[in-house]
Amino acid sequence: MLTTTAPTEPAVEVRPAPRPTHLFQVDVVRLLTFSAVIAVHALAFTEQPGNRVAAGMMMLLQYGREVFFTLTGFVLVYSTWNKPLRLRSFWRKRMLFVAVPYLAWSVIYYLYAVFGPAHMPASFANAGWDLLYGSSEYHLYFLLVTLQLYLAYPLIAWFVRRTAGQAGRVLAAVSAVNLVWLGIVAYVPIPHGAAGWFWDHAYELLPSYAMYVLAGCYAAVHLDRIQRFVDTHGRRLLQLAGASAVVALVIYAAQLPFMAPRTANQVIQPGMLFSCVAALLAVYVMGSRWAAGPRRRQGLIELLSDASFGVYLAHPLILQLLVDYGGFGNQGQRMPPVVATVVAYVVTAGGATLLSLSFRRTPLSLALSGRPWRADVKRHAPRKALAPC
Repeated sequence: MLTTTAPTEPAVEVRPAPRPTHLFQVDVVRLLTFSAVIAVHALAFTEQPGNRVAAGMMMLLQYGREVFFTLTGFVLVYSTWNKPLRLRSFWRKRMLFVAVPYLAWSVIYYLYAVFGPAHMPASFANAGWDLLYGSSEYHLYFLLVTLQLYLAYPLIAWFVRRTAGQAGRVLAAVSAVNLVWLGIVAYVPIPHGAAGWFWDHAYELLPSYAMYVLAGCYAAVHLDRIQRFVDTHGRRLLQLAGASAVVALVIYAAQLPFMAPRTANQVIQPGMLFSCVAALLAVYVMGSRWAAGPRRRQGLIELLSDASFGVYLAHPLILQLLVDYGGFGNQGQRMPPVVATVVAYVVTAGGATLLSLSFRRTPLSLALSGRPWRADVKRHAPRKALAPC
C-alpha cells in the first residue's frame, strides 16, 4: 500500500515575552527606603536616647539596610539572569560605582572630622582604619557590604540558579541560620579574643544579611508570579505588613525592662525581621499600585530615584552641619524635639537632594553621587534600564 504523509511545517520557536528593562515600582521602593533612612538619623540626633516612643519609631523605620540589600540582590539577578556573566566587566562596572564614592566620601567625612568643630587629631593610621571598616561616617559600612556582595555575586548567582526551584525551602533554611546568628550577636556576651571581632563587626559583614540578599535574588527569578500575587492580594499583604509591624513593636517593648531603648531597637537582632517584612510588603505594594496606575509625577519620581544614592552619601553631612551650627542635637537642643526632628528631616532630605542633583551635572558625579556623569540630566527624562542600587 502506498501511503503519503503531509509535509511537516517547520517548528516555530515560542519565546517568552521579554521582561521590561525598567520596573517603575522599584523607583518608589528606593525612594521610600531612602526616606526612612533619613528619618531614622533625624530621630537619632534630635530625640533623647531615653525616649521610648522615638526609639519604637526607629525600630519600625530601621529597615533601610535590609531592604537595600534585598533590592540589590533583586536588581543583580533581574539584570543578569538571561545574559552571560562576564566577570571582569561585571566587577569593573559594579565595583567602580561603589568603590569610588566610598573612597571620596570617606575622605570628605574624615577631613570634616579633622578640620570641623570636632578637631580630631589627624592620623594616617586612623584614616586607614576608617577606610578598612567604613567608619569615617556611620553609614559608609553599607558600601563595604555592597562591595562584598558584588565580589560574591558570581557564587550567589550560581547558587540561585541551582536552587531556584526550591526557593522557599532554601530561603527558610538560610533565614533560620541567619536569625540564629543575629540572636547570638544581640544576646550572647562578646567573647574575648579574636572571636569577639565578629560581634563587633557583624553589621559590616555580608553573611549578616544573607536572607535578605537571597530573598531579593529569588524574587527576581519568580517576579512574574510574585507580581501577579501582589496585584491580586495587595490589601491582604498590607494587612500582613501591619501585623508584622505590631509584632516588631511587641518584641521591642518586651526588651525594655532590661535594655535601654536604643539597645532594644538595635538593627542586629532577630526581631528586626518583622520590621523588614512589614516594610518590604508595604513599600512594594505601594510601588506596584503606583506603577499600575497613571504614574503621576513619573519624571520627578525617576529623577529623585536616580539621585537617591547621592542623597544617601551626602545626608549625614547635612545633618551634622545642623548639629554643629544649627542648634540641633539631643545635647542642648534649643527647640522641642518633635519640631527639631521634623525640621532636621526636611532640611537634611532637601539639602542632600539638592547636593546630589548638583553633583549629577558635574564631572565629579561618579565620585560624589555614585552615578556616571550626565550633563543632560533632565527632570522628565526616564531611564531605560534598572540602575544598580
